[in-house]
Amino acid sequence: MKVALIPEGGVLLTNLIFKNGHTPVQMYDMSPEKAREKDPYDDDVIDHDSALYNLNGTLVQEGNKYVGTEVPSGIKGRLTLADHIIREAEAAIILGRAPKNRTRMYDRLNSTILLYGGVGSGNFPKFLLYLIRKKEIPRLEMAYPTNRDELIDIFDRTNTFLENLNSYPSDYVSNEDNLTTDGVPFKEKVPVADFRSIVNNFYLEKY
Repeated sequence: MKVALIPEGGVLLTNLIFKNGHTPVQMYDMSPEKAREKDPYDDDVIDHDSALYNLNGTLVQEGNKYVGTEVPSGIKGRLTLADHIIREAEAAIILGRAPKNRTRMYDRLNSTILLYGGVGSGNFPKFLLYLIRKKEIPRLEMAYPTNRDELIDIFDRTNTFLENLNSYPSDYVSNEDNLTTDGVPFKEKVPVADFRSIVNNFYLEKY
């Protein structure tokens, strides 16, 4: 089964997809064989018939069909690269956005080996997640891990999802962390009336 990983670039999670007999659908073609090459920048390793090398002519406009004209070109360009993900994905694993003030558990490894590559920045993942959710394919949605136990849980949940993927109905969704389209766990907002009451009580107590 073709599994999308959003945002992509997590070497360990991608490897789990391969190990469970599925195929990761990514913006850039990277198989385990290519990842093991001594020099990944060697021209012999590059597949010039795959994205982004084959994007020419009308192919560069594929992202325009997903968003309005006012959306920045950078997002449209990334949606062009992700067009085949949106069309071909039969399941999806979504990892939430990293908190700004998080503690880096493994220093530089967090971004390069542990979870993500650099394409997870900006608003592009929000558009991609929205479009993937519209497909009603089996999804696993998880908040970004902030400690070692949560990180281990990420791998356990991912492995369980992949092991049972063929038995899930098309509308199956696992979102225990209540992940929103913004990539963060949902938090209940304070009603306006309650907020006013808090401010008024604070003002009365102080003055």
